[in-house]
Amino acid sequence: MTLLRSLICLSIPKRFVWTIFFFVISQLFLVASAQNPEPVYRRYTINDGLPSSMVYHAFQDSKGYIWFATSNGVSRFDGYKFENFDLQSGLVDNDVFEIYEDYKHRIWFIPMSGKLCYYENGKISQFKYNDLIARHTKNTRGPVKGSFYVNTHDFVYLSMKFVSRFSISPEGVLRSFVNKENCGIEVFEIVKGKPLISFSGTYFSRVLRYDGIDDDFEIDYTKIFKSDDPRFIPFHIFFTHTNDRSIIMSVNSWLIKFKGDIVVDGRRSKNKTDILWVSPDKQNNFWISELSGGVQLIDFDKFNGEPILTLLENYKVTSVLSDNEGAYWFTTLNDGVFYYPNINVLKVKNSKEFADSRVNAVLANKDGVYIGYDFAYVDFLDRKWIVTYYKSPNYSVPKNTVRSFFEDSARNRIWVCSISNLSWIENGKVKAIGPPPFYNLFFPRRIILSRSGGYWIATTKGLAKCVDDVIIYKSENSSGFRELVYDLAEDYEQRVWLCTVRGIWTFSNGVFKFLGDEDSRYNQTCNSIISNPMDSSIWIGTNGDGIIISKGNKISKLTTKEGLVSNSITQLLYKSNSVWVATRNGLTRLILDGKKYAVKNYTILDGLPTNEVTSISEYRDTVYLGTPEGICYFNKNKIVECNNPPKITISKFSAKDKLVDLNLNHIEFNYHDNSFSIDFVGFVYRNAGKVNYRYRMLGLDSSWVYSQVPSCQYYGLEDGRYKFEVEAQSYNGIWSESPAAVEFIINPPFWKRIWFLLLLAISFSGLFFLIYRIRVSSIHRRNDLLQNINLYKQQSLRQQMNPHFIFNTLNSIQLYILEKDSISSHKYLTKFARLMRMTLDNSLFSTIPLKDELESLKLYLDLEKLRLEDKFDYTIEYGSDDSILNVEIPTLLIQPFVENAIWHGISLKKEQQGWLKISIIDNVNSLICIVEDNGVGRAMAEQIKNKQNKNHKSRGSQITQQRIDLLGQMYKEKFSVVYNDLFDNTGDSIGTRVTVTIPKDVKVKVNK
Repeated sequence: MTLLRSLICLSIPKRFVWTIFFFVISQLFLVASAQNPEPVYRRYTINDGLPSSMVYHAFQDSKGYIWFATSNGVSRFDGYKFENFDLQSGLVDNDVFEIYEDYKHRIWFIPMSGKLCYYENGKISQFKYNDLIARHTKNTRGPVKGSFYVNTHDFVYLSMKFVSRFSISPEGVLRSFVNKENCGIEVFEIVKGKPLISFSGTYFSRVLRYDGIDDDFEIDYTKIFKSDDPRFIPFHIFFTHTNDRSIIMSVNSWLIKFKGDIVVDGRRSKNKTDILWVSPDKQNNFWISELSGGVQLIDFDKFNGEPILTLLENYKVTSVLSDNEGAYWFTTLNDGVFYYPNINVLKVKNSKEFADSRVNAVLANKDGVYIGYDFAYVDFLDRKWIVTYYKSPNYSVPKNTVRSFFEDSARNRIWVCSISNLSWIENGKVKAIGPPPFYNLFFPRRIILSRSGGYWIATTKGLAKCVDDVIIYKSENSSGFRELVYDLAEDYEQRVWLCTVRGIWTFSNGVFKFLGDEDSRYNQTCNSIISNPMDSSIWIGTNGDGIIISKGNKISKLTTKEGLVSNSITQLLYKSNSVWVATRNGLTRLILDGKKYAVKNYTILDGLPTNEVTSISEYRDTVYLGTPEGICYFNKNKIVECNNPPKITISKFSAKDKLVDLNLNHIEFNYHDNSFSIDFVGFVYRNAGKVNYRYRMLGLDSSWVYSQVPSCQYYGLEDGRYKFEVEAQSYNGIWSESPAAVEFIINPPFWKRIWFLLLLAISFSGLFFLIYRIRVSSIHRRNDLLQNINLYKQQSLRQQMNPHFIFNTLNSIQLYILEKDSISSHKYLTKFARLMRMTLDNSLFSTIPLKDELESLKLYLDLEKLRLEDKFDYTIEYGSDDSILNVEIPTLLIQPFVENAIWHGISLKKEQQGWLKISIIDNVNSLICIVEDNGVGRAMAEQIKNKQNKNHKSRGSQITQQRIDLLGQMYKEKFSVVYNDLFDNTGDSIGTRVTVTIPKDVKVKVNK
């Protein structure tokens, strides 16, 4: 722009200005800087929880934990946090050099000093013969890596530099295996595939002695290394076997391949520095790291060739670990730990040589990779990773935005659709469509070949066509179609399909047709479209509804339910029977096989730098992805999905905040210890602490509970037998092969135990028997009471039906008959008959209404009055409330007191007319019956009775009192009888009052 303004200011003709401008902008800007791609990694340092950045060894145990040996103790990593152990935790030495797991799953720590300790059942224990080791290894330079072993008889084998190897028996017997004479290095294969190395460190030892299970040999290793230096001292030594039983050995800076005693091949480290680590990978290739820095993957079959991969060139790598998920861990001498989830997905490093990092478009071909940016123009990356930068031909937009690329192989040009012009790169130069100013042309987004010749172009103002580098058609001018078109495709009927903001359109024979009117599935924003050559179907990538597939009159759809990693599609690409689907949440590959397809997804868990994929291209099995964080690529045939089910373990089990030992064979709890907290961990390191879990408590519920939280709680469990199970899901959806589990029993409370139930049964049986006996006794007592009551009732009946009473009454009636007083005789005879009838009827019941008792009593009084020749009068009062007459009272209860008042009170009077008053009073819960007379009184009656007949004893009152006492016992109600003598002012007796209290609710039936 500065150059252009200067030319204009000099009043140079415009055509000359544009010529110079084109010359300037069409030149190539070369940056002679090679870019070394490497996989995406995560780095762990002290800031993340490591105890030290100086890490010697990484090791994965049988449970799935990753252990790190550092200069400041050891650390155990579960994907969430680091758990560190040091001297205070029980280590013998903080400077731990190597970690090993034995057949008992004890984790051994081998420090620089050689003194051993191990982790078992949650704690660190020291090896009991460390003093023996210390005395034997005074002049050592540390242990030899890979030369520690514990056999099934608990013999411990250890190799120390310049000391040779030795063993210690369980009884503490140390045996030293001294190298043979002139034998500088001796390798002993203790079990198949497990060599133990020892070397004396003497200057003049030249012989390598190998004592294996299958073969043994001796070699002068100084000839192998082509060294005539008699002072050659081996210091860093590794031995490992290959799948074909070849031997890979490293000594100092040399790496040698043996087959038996024959040296097959050899190579020296890049910088001729000591090799710090050697280990095979699963493809039988080898990782080696050297003291000068970096780690290399060496092809086993191309031993002396270029490394397959070189990583961490600026770091001293001390060990390499391939974990259960196929990911790699690299420990370094001073820079912590590097974790690579996938070493086959490589990212081109972003550097100042690149125009931008936000990639919108990518195109790979035989020459290299074209990269289009969001805020720049185009970079070209050749096969030697040299960056070439192309400037945009649009002078009005200094920071252009590239939408897409298209390769026209026939014309050997790369078309570039940018925000304001359509241009192409040909023979290293940038050219553009039409004369200037280019920005007034249109805004292309995608370009494809037309089956009828030329190119179809999707623009922000509709559809355009270009033939011979000239725009011959614009829909906005020809038909008024001005939709924003994101992408386009042409089917075999030469119909053009258009992805627009409003949905899918087609263009054929000059006519635009909106398909959203025919099917609502076409009525949505679509970002990408392709024509599938396998079956001529049209694949449409939508912005949130997955992929729509149109074939003839049939429409189908693919979404996340069918396996897509996301429903928001950014680009579709067909290549070699596969459809690649770039989304905002990762990448999907659909491998087509007729009507079927296999789905493979790729995300950051598979090594992508980000899940947002903006563009995709494939060339010769290598897939290139454009992302907001730059370019990454991988060979699609080398991305092998790890199908290992993740391991999982229960890390903590607490009952009411008290830790439970998970190593116990039998776990029991009291019934009140029924609240539990369970922590677990699934070893899915690729997920970086975002593991999916499912768990259940068998005995409570058999259904799974899904969660991303590595813990759960249960409260108030009932007594019974329980089994807790938990599984983890791998990064690619595979659940654990077998769940981690813990079984336990919650004992029932004492009231649910057998002994208590038996005791309770015996107690209830005894109580039932006691109640039965009491009930039987009560029934007997009741029957006795009933018999007594019936007896006294019969006696009362006999009292009422006294023969004298009957005789005298009949005599009185006979007198009326003799006197021919038929009316009176008939009247009293009728009353007598009624009294007898009522007395007999009432005697059948234990209780009768008060009304019946009073009626019977009135008949009795009338007859007694007749018998005594009207010597007394009587009154019966019960108030104005007639409802009182319905109250049930015991039969024949009042009559004995009335009879007693007549016979022992009124009948003994000589002169004065007698009277008898019966009053019934309602007292809420009882009836009060008052029988009052003006007889001679109880004292005078007793005197008269004694004079007349000393042997006669009146039993009426006694019988009545006993009957009342029995009724009180039977009904549990309060009956009472109170006698009061009445006197005048001079103290003379003027009568007697008897007050009888009768409870109202007496309903128990008495046996007849």
